[in-house]
Amino acid sequence: MTVARVTARKSKKNYVHFSDKMTEALQNINEVIVDNRSTLDSIQDMAVELTRSVQVLEKAVVRYIRMVDGVLEQVIPVLKNIPLVPKKLLALFVKIEATTTKFLAACELAEKVLPGVEEGLTTANMTKLQASTVDVQRLTTTLQSLVGEMDKKK
Repeated sequence: MTVARVTARKSKKNYVHFSDKMTEALQNINEVIVDNRSTLDSIQDMAVELTRSVQVLEKAVVRYIRMVDGVLEQVIPVLKNIPLVPKKLLALFVKIEATTTKFLAACELAEKVLPGVEEGLTTANMTKLQASTVDVQRLTTTLQSLVGEMDKKK
C-alpha cells in the first residue's frame, strides 16, 4: 500500500496530499539514483580523465606550435629574399604560419575553459558545469572549423 493511500485512509478528508505524492516520486527518483550510482560515478570519472587528457594534449600542442611558429618567423623573411624559392612553397609557409596563429588562439581558449570544467566535475558543481557548456561548445566549434580549413587546403 502506498504512502498516499495510507494517508488518505487515516485522514478524515477524502483526498491525497501533494506532499504524499511528492514523497513517493522522490523515493522513486532516489531508488533510480542509488541503482545507477556506479554508472553515474564512472561517467564522472571518465569525464574528469578526458578533461585532464585534453589539458595535457593542449599543453603539448602549444609547445609544438610555438616551436613551429618560431621557426617560420625566422625562415619566411629569409625565403622571401631568395629568388630561387618557389612562390608556392613560400605561400605554403605563410599559410602554415597563419594556421599556427589560429591554433594558438584555440589553445588559449582551452586554457581558460578546461580548468573550470575540471573543477565542476571534481566538485560535482552543476552550476559551474552549466556555465562552462557554452565555452566548451565554442571551443569545439573553433577546433572543427580549423580542421575543416585544413581539409579544404589539401
